[in-house]
Amino acid sequence: MRRALRALTLAFPFAIAGCSPPNAPQGPGAPPQISCSAAVTIDGVVGATVPVTYTAPGLTGGASPVTITCAPLSGATFPVGETIVTCTAVDAIARQATCMFPVTIRHRELAVTNFVAFGDSMTEGQNGRPINFIPVVDVANAYPTILQQYFTSRIPSQQIVVVNQGQGGERVTENETRLKQVLGAYHPPVLLFLEGANDLLAAAPASTIAAGIRQSILTARELGVQYVFVSTLLPVAPGNCLPSPALPRCRANDVPPGLPAATNQLIRPLVPANGAYLVDPYDDFAANAASYIDLDGVHLQPTGNRALASAFWDRIVAVIPARQLSALRSGSRW
Repeated sequence: MRRALRALTLAFPFAIAGCSPPNAPQGPGAPPQISCSAAVTIDGVVGATVPVTYTAPGLTGGASPVTITCAPLSGATFPVGETIVTCTAVDAIARQATCMFPVTIRHRELAVTNFVAFGDSMTEGQNGRPINFIPVVDVANAYPTILQQYFTSRIPSQQIVVVNQGQGGERVTENETRLKQVLGAYHPPVLLFLEGANDLLAAAPASTIAAGIRQSILTARELGVQYVFVSTLLPVAPGNCLPSPALPRCRANDVPPGLPAATNQLIRPLVPANGAYLVDPYDDFAANAASYIDLDGVHLQPTGNRALASAFWDRIVAVIPARQLSALRSGSRW
């Protein structure tokens, strides 16, 4: 009898005492539990992104092997602002546990705090969906509003103000009086400039539009604006137009083919040559016209306004130096 039992034990070593093969999953037991790192905050970042390394989450329980993945990964590049990291543990029998924590990246303070955004309906915030033929100004999704939100969340230690001075229908070739009035009223150290869409709709020559932009830069510089940021003109998208009673015709069809691109070829060298800083989102908008440009083929959807605000943000933080800790915060109070 003893010999038979010994033979059975040798033949089936994993059947005795409830044992399992070396590589088999363990019994159910406790499900996996993970605990994430504490919130991570990094201040004084220069640029729009920074690599971040964080502590791996702790693990208890779970049937071995337990796989832990986090997104974004530790060591990845994080953008300025708040990013939520999500970590997930999955054990050998597909039970899961999840934890999350924020990574907050704050940009260094800027040497100036007062900004004026000047332009036409693109700046004002008109979308491409008029009601009873009346343009709709969506201030909450205008690019200066979004840019203000970026400053508030990404540089919370400073009170940076972006004033929206967009006016629908204005041509860059006819803006001199209003531009002088605005700059005289606010005395901003920074001017954000995007204008010329109405000149495109009127089929003005590229050279005429470029000359108007050059004059606007010179006017701003003469009136003491320290930093002038000028955007290239945005593309139009006739293919976005959906005929409807509110949109009886597509305004984008009024723009001669190739005129925005031809005008931008003149704008790109003109801007730095006259002491201003170029913001150039044209290629991004051309590649994403379906999601950036609204139903009239000219004005912007909220996604387009966010892309435009991001283009200005990236250029601003690359150009404007950090505030000196020993100096008072610059920029007048309005």
